[in-house]
Parts: sequence; C-alpha cells; structure tokens
Amino acid sequence: MAEGAVAGSLRHCTIKPDGVDHDEERGSVLGRELAPGGAPMKPEEYGPAVRQAFGDRADDVLRRYPLSRFPSAGEALATVLTDSAWSVPTLDTARLLSRWTPTRTYEFAERNTPWFEGYPAPSFEQRAQHMSELAYFFDLALFQDVPEDQARFRDRLIRAWVGFADSGRTVWPAFRGADGYVQTLSSGTWGRADFARDHRYRFWKGLRQTVSPPTVRTGT
Repeated sequence: MAEGAVAGSLRHCTIKPDGVDHDEERGSVLGRELAPGGAPMKPEEYGPAVRQAFGDRADDVLRRYPLSRFPSAGEALATVLTDSAWSVPTLDTARLLSRWTPTRTYEFAERNTPWFEGYPAPSFEQRAQHMSELAYFFDLALFQDVPEDQARFRDRLIRAWVGFADSGRTVWPAFRGADGYVQTLSSGTWGRADFARDHRYRFWKGLRQTVSPPTVRTGT
C-alpha cells in the first residue's frame, strides 16, 4: 500500500538528473592529506587502510584493487572508496526511480578540473572529485578558474541543465531497466558510461551485504 502511494506520487514528479562524480572520493583522500598534520599516503599504509575499512573481506578488495595498478597509494584508496560508496547506491537508486518516473542518470567524468583556490597543489590529480562540477555551473571563489579550453564544455553543461529545468528532458536517454543508460559528461565526447563495469558494481553489491560502510583514517 505504501509503495503504491509512493509510486502514484512519483508519477507526477520530474526527477532531477541523478548523478555522481567519477572520482568522488579523491576529494576526501586529498582533504585528509592537506589537513593539518596530514601527508600523502605511503605505499605501506594502503593495505592497512583497506583492512581497517573492510575487515575480513579486505583480501577480496585488495585482489581487485592491487596497489600495483595505481600510480600512488592515495589514488588506489580513493578508487576503492569511490567504488565502494557510490557504485551500488547510484545504480540501485536509478533503477528504483525509473520504475515509477522518467529518470536521467549521469557521471561527471572530466579529468582536468579546477583545484581549490589558495590550496597547495595535491599530490595526485583531483579529476572529477566531490563537488568538482560546481566550478562549471557557478562562479565560485572556492575554485580556480575553469581552463579556457573548456569554455564550450562549460556552456554545454549549463545548456543541458537549463534545458532539463525547462522541459524535464535531457540530451541523453532516460534510464530504463536493469541495464539503464548512464551518460558520461566530460570535455571530450559525450556518450554512454560503462558504469557498472568501471566501478565494479557486482563485486560491491555482494560485499555491501557483509560489511559496514568504510571509515578510513590516513595521513597520521
């Protein structure tokens, strides 16, 4: 009965595009690095950090995210935290909403994003970290300037969001079914993101049923 009431309400709603940043947790790892007393993560700290977060399932995580695949320990940990925290909620939410109302889903995936104004350069690229897309939508003193060669990309993003506000539609298809469409947004070619594979959805779907959300301390 409650589900029916919710479904009836949603059919009269326009859901804003449901999205995530491709490198969401780079922001949290770099934030701890730049905090007082913080420092770039050392290679030998990566394994213990994963074990702290995932307990007796840490070996499974480390097999899928070996340090050797990444340029630095911080980037490895940020990838693990991004995928573990965001792959399952992003797709599961889109699947649920799309049962009742038209739903558009995207992944902001620009690699060359502005860093925070007035902060030291990070030890690794921030890419599409938490909040990075805001620099393209708003003139915020929080960020350095958007690169000049991304002006067309910025205009395209703004047009897409204004168009959605006006019509309830996006320039990419609606998310439908278990294998719904996720749009990638970057200064390159726009197209369909292979979201589930890129962020190891199936692995994390199974793991989330056996462990609590991770809490990791670094740079101490």
